[in-house]
Amino acid sequence: MPIYTVVQEGLTAEQGGELARAFGTGNALQPNGYFSYVDTAYAQVPLTGAVTERGGEKGEKITAQTLDTEALQRIRPVADDQALERGAELVKLAQLSPDLTATPEVTHTELTITGTTGRTAKAKAKVYLLDTVVSYRLDLGGLPVTGQGAKLRLAVGPDGAVTQLTSALRQVEKSGKAEVISPRRAYAQCAALYGEGVKQDEPTLGYQFPELSAADASGKGTVSTILPQYTCNPADGAQAHRLVPAVEGAAPAGKIGAVRSGATISAKVSVEGGTAPYTYLWSSSSTVLTGRDEAGITYERSPRDREDGGEQLTVEVTDANGLAATAHVDLGSDGEASAEFQPGGGGFGALSTGRTDVGIEQTINEWQCAQDSANGFRTVMAGHGVPTQFDWRGASAFERDFKEPYDNSYVDDVDATWYTGHGWPGGFTFKGAHDDTSITPGDARWGNNDLEWLQLESCQVLRDTNGNHDYFGRWRQAFAGLHILNGFDTNAYCVGGGTGGTFASYLFPKKFLWWQLRPAYRVQSAWAAMAIDREPAGVKYRSMGLIRSDGVTNIGDYFWGQGPTGPDIPLTSSTGMWSLSGTV
Repeated sequence: MPIYTVVQEGLTAEQGGELARAFGTGNALQPNGYFSYVDTAYAQVPLTGAVTERGGEKGEKITAQTLDTEALQRIRPVADDQALERGAELVKLAQLSPDLTATPEVTHTELTITGTTGRTAKAKAKVYLLDTVVSYRLDLGGLPVTGQGAKLRLAVGPDGAVTQLTSALRQVEKSGKAEVISPRRAYAQCAALYGEGVKQDEPTLGYQFPELSAADASGKGTVSTILPQYTCNPADGAQAHRLVPAVEGAAPAGKIGAVRSGATISAKVSVEGGTAPYTYLWSSSSTVLTGRDEAGITYERSPRDREDGGEQLTVEVTDANGLAATAHVDLGSDGEASAEFQPGGGGFGALSTGRTDVGIEQTINEWQCAQDSANGFRTVMAGHGVPTQFDWRGASAFERDFKEPYDNSYVDDVDATWYTGHGWPGGFTFKGAHDDTSITPGDARWGNNDLEWLQLESCQVLRDTNGNHDYFGRWRQAFAGLHILNGFDTNAYCVGGGTGGTFASYLFPKKFLWWQLRPAYRVQSAWAAMAIDREPAGVKYRSMGLIRSDGVTNIGDYFWGQGPTGPDIPLTSSTGMWSLSGTV
């Protein structure tokens, strides 16, 4: 199969300016060459009657905003052909490499509204089309291309203006050929990467463009070669997709050795192969590890359950071209342990409103991409003066933290919670049995204490399984004051670098010195922008909430202190539900 040499990394500063002028947007070019523009008008729902109400749980200012149904009725999305014409302009400006092709797909951002009957949502719902979206499926040499460095997408609002624009590509040229491992061999490597109990379908051969790595939009980065990789396809459809290199010996290889003495864990790795320099990312089943990009580590165990003596240490090594290898050791008692690397990994100031805080529950400690999501969310929130009240990873993440009465001390005792783990339309999962291993809709009553916004980085939890928007009926009873539930209709991918930090960053303005480069986004807009930035084409994101009897919703919520935030809406006061969804 062909291998490719990178000749340009993302857009240059000149090309970024040209793209902004062509589409009448702000220049949203990032230093790594990624152009990522989301206007405040993207997926905008018309609201009226901003009225200040009695404060929230901690005395915050509350602003009630009502759906403007007359304005909704007047919205007419632009025709597909008009949006495709703008998309063709984007492809032309992207200057695709000779072997790279882009196939458009047209979708829409959608506002769905339903009434309610008793405890369930009516099957019949009204869908309003907002933006017209053109996203591109990319192929290189006839094989699919995925990754954060392979994105072309734009959205056109009802008035014809471009409301969202993404361009993240590399210029590549064919530089040789390499023999690839068989699908059967790749299947075995996927099985080893996921572990026992996760059945696999046949993996998909293609190319992965890792996140862009240019400096100062120079067009020059650290990635020099693009090699084919297999995407693992777990059979149950509710697990994230991970990657294994398709060329034998292309990824880093080596060994991890670790020692446990009481509560002290020490480990180091020896690495060879791949392309230096390497990045090292460590994770523990008992302890939050951050900022440990070294070939060795020493830490003290801090399990939540003091009776839990188990310890699993995982390290993911990634080379300069984005190829990864993963190793883990189990240290259930004092002694030594070692393991060989398996090819593969990756994937894809204080506020003035009283105590504002967040929480984290992350159940896949052995996947570095999941650790990255939790670490990023925590770091960005801390950078804006918002502390993390709890941060439970792996076996320390308990199902009962989401269930009454325990949630009043954890998930429902903070303003926003981030969860990463496996899911399905009927719920999401945990490793330990505290009290069981999953949360289902019948377990959930959120927001009657504090929680406003719950983020579920999990596959299919908000899936429409029958075409009748049945996610409304499944999750309606979970809203006991909860403002917004953010999740996915489709699978969510295990994205290298995670998604939590990206979501959190969009909740606050982006500034340089005293200049504001972009405003803070609404909570549901931040979720959409995160998905567009980080998830691959075809992923469908969704946000949902209640409609009060007088038409008030939380669609327009900003995080505390960044803009208007709506009131808690008790389930008994609601007469309908809303959802906003879009396809990357």
